[in-house]
Amino acid sequence: MKIFAYYLPQFHCIPENDKWWGKGFTEWTNVKKAQPLFKGHKQPKEPLGDNYYSLDNIDTMKWQSNLLRKYKIDGLIFYHYYFQGKKLLEKPVEMFLKHQEIKIDYFFCWANHDWYRSWEGSKELLLEQTYGSKKDWDEHFNYLLSFFKDKRYQKKNNKPLLMVFNSDFEEKKEMFDYFDRRCKENGFAGISIIEKFESYDLKKKNVFMEKISNQTDFIHLREPGSSLNSYKSNVINFPKRVYLEFSRRYLGNVKVYDGNKLLKIMTKSKIKDDRVVRGLFFEWDNTPRHSKRGYVITPPNKNVFLEFMDSIEENEFLFINAWNEWCEGMILEPTKENGYKYLEWIKEWREKL
Repeated sequence: MKIFAYYLPQFHCIPENDKWWGKGFTEWTNVKKAQPLFKGHKQPKEPLGDNYYSLDNIDTMKWQSNLLRKYKIDGLIFYHYYFQGKKLLEKPVEMFLKHQEIKIDYFFCWANHDWYRSWEGSKELLLEQTYGSKKDWDEHFNYLLSFFKDKRYQKKNNKPLLMVFNSDFEEKKEMFDYFDRRCKENGFAGISIIEKFESYDLKKKNVFMEKISNQTDFIHLREPGSSLNSYKSNVINFPKRVYLEFSRRYLGNVKVYDGNKLLKIMTKSKIKDDRVVRGLFFEWDNTPRHSKRGYVITPPNKNVFLEFMDSIEENEFLFINAWNEWCEGMILEPTKENGYKYLEWIKEWREKL
């Protein structure tokens, strides 16, 4: 199994964020402002050693890559923000590309969704995602090509991986067919698309797979959304008693979910399909972004984590959400609260195989 973790590049200043959110805004801004909203609510999340880093410093990425290697994580899934020629938050990965001495595999998740001012309870459109025509696709592909050619960029049978966040857009088939042809023209066997979904209906999987792109080799069940939606819609077809045991309580307006119960739901989902890539998360708390409109998932126990990992050990990939989603409480990086705990769990599991 190869383990990759999602990587958020919003830890350096850009002009757009200065305009939309205020001068000097980064992800750390909301992290530092977070407050506990109920008894026992552990906020703010704080990096170990007060390491409020900036991703325009290559030493930060070297430090992160050393941690990844030490704790047996194979690579990163960089969020790629591209809006018909306009790039956002591209500096860290472009800097990473230039520094070949950083020996960590990676690939892109194209975060092809609109950007809204929603963190403050409103729904103002800041930047719309549009797809354009072949001329625009060519410009996009040429930008991606320099990364595809990087020996560290993850391939499947000589096909560069590219995850797509939003799988539902009109131009998808034609656009990815074009990317596939251009990859072949540049010495690859094509492109390998990963489509991300929040749920997967085992009873209708053939119909489900017919909806995806011709170039799609994998679908990814992104966590924690998949497990929450599985609980709500029963698409994974668990025994009813599992749902009755699942606990959720309300503390003020904040919903709190039991992380152990969710991870057990994930463990019980025996998906025997090589095209499905499983996901994992350890905690969740997006109240730094959404305050009482957010929700919390409590930390799992180590033995529950180990049981889940044992249940999927034959899988080709595992995608962890996330390396550094500090405002959503999904953090593999060391924190004052947990130290290196989750990294140590992963390393321990891998070393016993």
